[in-house]
Amino acid sequence: MNNADYASSYLETVNKHLKNGYVPLQRILYFYLENNSFTIDTLYEMNQNIELKIVKEVSNVCEDLRVKNMIACMNTTLQENEEYLRVGTNLFNFPLNVSSFTVTSFFNEQRIIYGINNVHNGWDFAVPAQTPVYSVCNGIVTKVNYTQSENIPYDQSGNAIGNTITIRCRNEYSENYDVVFAHLYPNSAKVHVGDQVSHWTEVASVGTTGHSTGNHLHYQVQEENGTLLDGMKFINFTLTKEPDNSYIPPGFNTKEALLKAINK
Repeated sequence: MNNADYASSYLETVNKHLKNGYVPLQRILYFYLENNSFTIDTLYEMNQNIELKIVKEVSNVCEDLRVKNMIACMNTTLQENEEYLRVGTNLFNFPLNVSSFTVTSFFNEQRIIYGINNVHNGWDFAVPAQTPVYSVCNGIVTKVNYTQSENIPYDQSGNAIGNTITIRCRNEYSENYDVVFAHLYPNSAKVHVGDQVSHWTEVASVGTTGHSTGNHLHYQVQEENGTLLDGMKFINFTLTKEPDNSYIPPGFNTKEALLKAINK
Protein backbone atom coordinates (compact mmCIF):
# COMPACT_ATOMS: atom_id res chain seq x y z
CA MET A 1 0.00 0.00 0.00
CA ASN A 2 1.39 3.40 -1.00
CA ASN A 3 0.50 5.28 2.17
CA ALA A 4 2.14 8.43 0.84
CA ASP A 5 -1.24 9.11 -0.78
CA TYR A 6 -2.80 9.39 2.68
CA ALA A 7 0.12 10.69 4.77
CA SER A 8 -0.76 14.38 4.72
CA SER A 9 -4.42 13.86 5.70
CA TYR A 10 -3.50 11.29 8.32
CA LEU A 11 -0.83 13.51 9.90
CA GLU A 12 -3.33 16.39 10.12
CA THR A 13 -5.87 14.08 11.73
CA VAL A 14 -3.48 12.37 14.15
CA ASN A 15 -2.21 15.74 15.38
CA LYS A 16 -5.80 16.77 16.04
CA HIS A 17 -6.86 13.63 17.93
CA LEU A 18 -3.82 11.68 19.17
CA LYS A 19 -3.90 12.83 22.80
CA ASN A 20 -7.34 11.22 23.11
CA GLY A 21 -6.12 7.86 21.79
CA TYR A 22 -4.23 6.39 18.86
CA VAL A 23 -5.99 4.93 15.81
CA PRO A 24 -3.57 3.33 13.28
CA LEU A 25 -3.79 4.34 9.65
CA GLN A 26 -4.32 0.68 8.73
CA ARG A 27 -7.53 0.64 10.77
CA ILE A 28 -8.79 3.76 9.01
CA LEU A 29 -7.93 2.37 5.57
CA TYR A 30 -9.75 -0.86 6.41
CA PHE A 31 -12.99 1.12 6.15
CA TYR A 32 -11.88 3.92 3.84
CA LEU A 33 -10.84 1.66 0.97
CA GLU A 34 -14.35 0.24 0.85
CA ASN A 35 -16.11 3.58 1.19
CA ASN A 36 -14.01 6.67 0.50
CA SER A 37 -16.95 8.99 1.08
CA PHE A 38 -15.80 8.99 4.71
CA THR A 39 -13.05 11.41 5.62
CA ILE A 40 -9.98 10.14 7.44
CA ASP A 41 -10.92 12.47 10.29
CA THR A 42 -14.42 10.93 10.57
CA LEU A 43 -13.05 7.39 10.58
CA TYR A 44 -10.45 8.29 13.20
CA GLU A 45 -13.15 9.59 15.53
CA MET A 46 -15.37 6.59 14.79
CA ASN A 47 -12.60 4.19 15.86
CA GLN A 48 -11.46 6.17 18.91
CA ASN A 49 -12.57 5.56 22.50
CA ILE A 50 -12.11 9.05 23.94
CA GLU A 51 -13.00 8.02 27.49
CA LEU A 52 -10.29 5.34 27.70
CA LYS A 53 -8.02 7.08 25.15
CA ILE A 54 -7.56 3.91 23.09
CA VAL A 55 -8.66 2.48 19.75
CA LYS A 56 -11.97 0.63 19.90
CA GLU A 57 -12.28 -3.07 19.22
CA VAL A 58 -13.35 -3.32 15.58
CA SER A 59 -16.44 -5.29 16.56
CA ASN A 60 -17.61 -2.26 18.55
CA VAL A 61 -16.92 0.06 15.61
CA CYS A 62 -19.05 -2.19 13.41
CA GLU A 63 -22.07 -1.50 15.63
CA ASP A 64 -22.08 2.04 14.21
CA LEU A 65 -24.93 2.34 11.73
CA ARG A 66 -22.67 4.20 9.30
CA VAL A 67 -20.51 1.11 8.72
CA LYS A 68 -22.62 -1.77 10.04
CA ASN A 69 -23.62 -3.06 6.60
CA MET A 70 -20.17 -2.80 5.01
CA ILE A 71 -18.32 -5.90 3.82
CA ALA A 72 -15.61 -4.86 6.27
CA CYS A 73 -18.00 -5.60 9.14
CA MET A 74 -19.09 -9.07 8.00
CA ASN A 75 -18.03 -11.77 10.46
CA THR A 76 -16.06 -13.67 7.83
CA THR A 77 -14.17 -10.52 6.82
CA LEU A 78 -13.38 -9.65 10.43
CA GLN A 79 -12.08 -13.17 11.05
CA GLU A 80 -9.91 -13.08 7.93
CA ASN A 81 -8.38 -9.77 9.06
CA GLU A 82 -8.14 -10.52 12.78
CA GLU A 83 -4.37 -10.10 13.02
CA TYR A 84 -4.39 -6.95 10.87
CA LEU A 85 -7.05 -5.36 13.08
CA ARG A 86 -5.62 -6.33 16.47
CA VAL A 87 -5.37 -3.45 18.96
CA GLY A 88 -2.25 -2.54 20.94
CA THR A 89 -0.99 -3.43 24.40
CA ASN A 90 -1.15 0.12 25.86
CA LEU A 91 1.53 -0.56 28.49
CA PHE A 92 3.92 2.37 27.89
CA ASN A 93 3.66 5.99 28.92
CA PHE A 94 4.26 8.72 26.32
CA PRO A 95 7.97 9.66 26.02
CA LEU A 96 7.34 13.41 26.42
CA ASN A 97 5.60 15.37 29.16
CA VAL A 98 4.48 18.43 27.22
CA SER A 99 1.12 19.95 26.38
CA SER A 100 2.09 20.67 22.80
CA PHE A 101 3.95 18.60 20.20
CA THR A 102 3.62 17.96 16.47
CA VAL A 103 3.78 14.53 14.89
CA THR A 104 5.92 15.06 11.80
CA SER A 105 6.19 11.43 10.71
CA PHE A 106 4.43 8.18 11.63
CA PHE A 107 5.47 4.53 11.68
CA ASN A 108 5.91 3.00 8.21
CA GLU A 109 5.21 6.33 6.52
CA GLN A 110 6.56 6.46 2.98
CA ARG A 111 8.31 9.79 2.61
CA ILE A 112 11.26 11.65 1.09
CA ILE A 113 14.04 12.86 3.41
CA TYR A 114 16.99 14.82 2.01
CA GLY A 115 15.84 13.82 -1.46
CA ILE A 116 15.86 10.07 -0.74
CA ASN A 117 12.82 7.78 -0.59
CA ASN A 118 12.42 6.44 2.92
CA VAL A 119 10.04 4.26 4.95
CA HIS A 120 10.00 5.60 8.50
CA ASN A 121 10.78 3.08 11.24
CA GLY A 122 9.34 5.01 14.18
CA TRP A 123 7.44 8.13 15.23
CA ASP A 124 8.76 11.71 15.14
CA PHE A 125 7.57 14.39 17.56
CA ALA A 126 8.67 17.96 16.92
CA VAL A 127 9.30 19.94 20.13
CA PRO A 128 11.87 22.56 21.16
CA ALA A 129 15.50 21.59 21.68
CA GLN A 130 16.35 20.25 25.16
CA THR A 131 12.77 19.16 25.92
CA PRO A 132 13.14 16.28 28.45
CA VAL A 133 12.75 12.71 27.16
CA TYR A 134 11.44 10.00 29.49
CA SER A 135 11.61 6.23 29.64
CA VAL A 136 8.31 4.70 28.54
CA CYS A 137 8.65 1.49 30.56
CA ASN A 138 10.42 -0.43 33.29
CA GLY A 139 13.71 -1.76 31.99
CA ILE A 140 17.45 -1.41 31.62
CA VAL A 141 19.59 0.92 29.50
CA THR A 142 21.43 -1.20 26.92
CA LYS A 143 23.00 1.47 24.69
CA VAL A 144 24.07 5.11 25.08
CA ASN A 145 25.57 6.14 21.75
CA TYR A 146 26.51 9.82 21.54
CA THR A 147 28.45 10.60 18.35
CA GLN A 148 27.69 14.30 17.91
CA SER A 149 28.80 17.19 20.13
CA GLU A 150 26.89 19.95 18.31
CA ASN A 151 23.12 20.19 17.95
CA ILE A 152 23.05 20.57 14.18
CA PRO A 153 21.07 18.60 11.57
CA TYR A 154 22.41 16.22 8.96
CA ASP A 155 22.83 18.80 6.17
CA GLN A 156 25.34 20.61 8.40
CA SER A 157 26.97 17.71 10.24
CA GLY A 158 27.00 14.94 7.63
CA ASN A 159 26.57 12.56 10.59
CA ALA A 160 23.75 10.08 9.90
CA ILE A 161 23.87 8.32 13.27
CA GLY A 162 23.48 11.09 15.84
CA ASN A 163 22.89 10.58 19.54
CA THR A 164 20.76 7.64 20.65
CA ILE A 165 19.70 5.75 23.77
CA THR A 166 18.21 2.24 23.80
CA ILE A 167 16.17 0.76 26.65
CA ARG A 168 15.26 -2.93 27.00
CA CYS A 169 11.72 -2.96 28.42
CA ARG A 170 10.76 -5.88 30.65
CA ASN A 171 9.11 -6.95 33.92
CA GLU A 172 5.38 -6.41 33.36
CA TYR A 173 5.53 -7.24 29.66
CA SER A 174 4.97 -10.63 28.06
CA GLU A 175 8.01 -10.06 25.83
CA ASN A 176 11.15 -7.95 25.90
CA TYR A 177 11.04 -4.86 23.69
CA ASP A 178 13.78 -2.43 22.74
CA VAL A 179 12.88 1.27 22.71
CA VAL A 180 15.19 3.59 20.79
CA PHE A 181 15.31 7.36 21.25
CA ALA A 182 17.24 9.22 18.54
CA HIS A 183 18.45 12.69 17.51
CA LEU A 184 19.16 13.48 21.17
CA TYR A 185 20.76 16.73 22.30
CA PRO A 186 24.57 16.63 22.77
CA ASN A 187 25.77 15.74 26.28
CA SER A 188 22.15 15.32 27.45
CA ALA A 189 22.30 11.66 28.56
CA LYS A 190 21.19 11.26 32.16
CA VAL A 191 21.67 7.46 32.20
CA HIS A 192 24.46 4.97 31.53
CA VAL A 193 24.51 1.46 30.11
CA GLY A 194 23.27 -0.93 32.80
CA ASP A 195 21.12 1.62 34.61
CA GLN A 196 17.67 0.48 35.70
CA VAL A 197 14.87 2.80 34.60
CA SER A 198 11.15 2.92 35.21
CA HIS A 199 8.20 4.76 33.73
CA TRP A 200 8.95 8.50 33.58
CA THR A 201 12.67 8.23 34.33
CA GLU A 202 14.26 11.21 32.57
CA VAL A 203 16.91 9.83 30.20
CA ALA A 204 17.95 12.69 27.89
CA SER A 205 16.63 15.68 25.95
CA VAL A 206 15.48 16.41 22.41
CA GLY A 207 17.88 17.54 19.72
CA THR A 208 18.46 17.38 15.97
CA THR A 209 21.57 15.21 15.74
CA GLY A 210 22.06 12.53 13.12
CA HIS A 211 19.83 12.13 10.04
CA SER A 212 17.48 14.89 11.14
CA THR A 213 16.04 18.08 9.66
CA GLY A 214 15.07 19.85 12.88
CA ASN A 215 14.63 19.40 16.63
CA HIS A 216 12.42 16.39 17.31
CA LEU A 217 12.31 13.08 19.17
CA HIS A 218 12.48 9.87 17.18
CA TYR A 219 10.69 7.12 19.15
CA GLN A 220 11.11 3.55 17.90
CA VAL A 221 10.05 0.15 19.26
CA GLN A 222 11.35 -3.22 18.10
CA GLU A 223 11.53 -6.83 19.19
CA GLU A 224 14.80 -8.28 20.51
CA ASN A 225 15.54 -9.66 17.03
CA GLY A 226 15.21 -6.20 15.49
CA THR A 227 11.72 -6.61 14.01
CA LEU A 228 10.19 -3.14 13.93
CA LEU A 229 6.85 -2.55 15.66
CA ASP A 230 4.38 0.32 15.72
CA GLY A 231 5.49 1.99 18.93
CA MET A 232 2.32 4.06 19.23
CA LYS A 233 0.28 0.89 19.77
CA PHE A 234 2.10 0.51 23.10
CA ILE A 235 1.23 3.97 24.42
CA ASN A 236 -1.40 4.43 27.13
CA PHE A 237 -2.34 8.10 27.16
CA THR A 238 -3.90 7.79 30.62
CA LEU A 239 -0.47 7.10 32.19
CA THR A 240 0.50 10.55 33.38
CA LYS A 241 3.64 11.83 35.06
CA GLU A 242 3.12 12.75 38.70
CA PRO A 243 5.02 15.55 40.51
CA ASP A 244 6.94 12.97 42.58
CA ASN A 245 8.02 11.14 39.39
CA SER A 246 5.70 8.24 40.17
CA TYR A 247 3.22 6.93 37.64
CA ILE A 248 -0.09 5.09 37.49
CA PRO A 249 0.57 1.47 36.42
CA PRO A 250 -1.24 -0.16 33.49
CA GLY A 251 -4.78 -1.18 34.42
CA PHE A 252 -5.35 1.78 36.73
CA ASN A 253 -6.71 5.06 35.43
CA THR A 254 -6.85 6.96 38.70
CA LYS A 255 -4.85 7.18 41.92
CA GLU A 256 -8.02 6.25 43.81
CA ALA A 257 -8.34 2.99 41.90
CA LEU A 258 -4.70 2.16 42.58
CA LEU A 259 -4.98 2.86 46.30
CA LYS A 260 -8.14 0.77 46.53
CA ALA A 261 -6.36 -2.16 44.87
CA ILE A 262 -3.35 -1.86 47.14
CA ASN A 263 -5.51 -1.79 50.28
CA LYS A 264 -7.55 -4.90 49.36
